[in-house]
Formats: sequence, C-alpha cells, structure tokens
Amino acid sequence: MRKHLLVALSLCWICSAGFAFAGDASPFKGRWKLDPARSSSIRPWANITLEITPKGETFELKRTLFWTIAKQGTELLVVRPDDHTVTDNPAKYWFDSAYNNAYIGGDHQQHVTAGWLDGGRILRLEITLSLEMQQGDYPVHIYREYRLSADHNTLKVYELRSTRDQALTFTYTRA
Repeated sequence: MRKHLLVALSLCWICSAGFAFAGDASPFKGRWKLDPARSSSIRPWANITLEITPKGETFELKRTLFWTIAKQGTELLVVRPDDHTVTDNPAKYWFDSAYNNAYIGGDHQQHVTAGWLDGGRILRLEITLSLEMQQGDYPVHIYREYRLSADHNTLKVYELRSTRDQALTFTYTRA
C-alpha cells in the first residue's frame, strides 16, 4: 500500500511540474526585449524581441530580429513542452547566418521537442534542422534553455549549437 502511495505522489509531482506554467497564467507569458550589453553578440541585428504566448498545451515563441526597416525577420516556434512531442516549424531563413553563407536547407523546418526543468522554471528546447552549405545539407542540433528569474522579470536564454564551440547567452527583460 505504501509503495502505491509513493508512486501516486511521484506521478502527481511529475505531472504538476510538467504543467506548472501551462496556460494563460504562465509567468513566461509576455513580450521580452533583449539587453545587448548582457548578451552574446547579435550582429548584424540591432535588437531582438521575444514574445511568448501560451495557447492551451502549447507555447508560441516569436522572435523578431531587427537590423533596419528593410532588413528584419520573424521566427515562430510552436512547442509542446511534454518531453516527447516533436513540432515541425516552417523556416524560411536561417537568421543566425549573417557571416557564414549558410541557408535553411533540407525540408525547411525546425523540428522541436520541449520540456520543463526545475519544476517549471526552465523551458528546454531541442531543435534539429538542416542548413544548406556549399557542400550540401548539413544537420544542426540546437539545445536552448529559457530560464526565468525568481522575480519573473528577467529571462536568460542559453544556447548550445552543434555548429559552434562556444555557448551563447541572451538576457531579456520584460518589455
């Protein structure tokens, strides 16, 4: 009997952690503005905003990159943070290729698996895509964490890419 109670309590904890911030009450919800002074280089972009919108069991992460009026772009990722659903997100461009002659390739999709860490304080994304290079398509893996501060006013994004040796860090504040 005691064993069954422990299993039931464990399942309740896992489920509540996984859905801790799902829905409109999520502290991740809102518009975030990049603080370039506390972030990795975003060149050639002048600024980046991030809008996070919970929609039922999914989250929309809309990243808007601005260089000039003529040169700006938007990336939209729809994720389901359940640790196993893969969402396919259309990608017209590879916005992080300003200096390397790499373009979105393969099926022109970003395939994303998402989940929660630390009781719902960290949103984790695993992203796979293909880049078109001079030699053909090249598979890319991106690991990204969205870490919410205790006061819910700062969002740090840590990113590891299979295409670079150094991690990237981006600090956002509520806009």
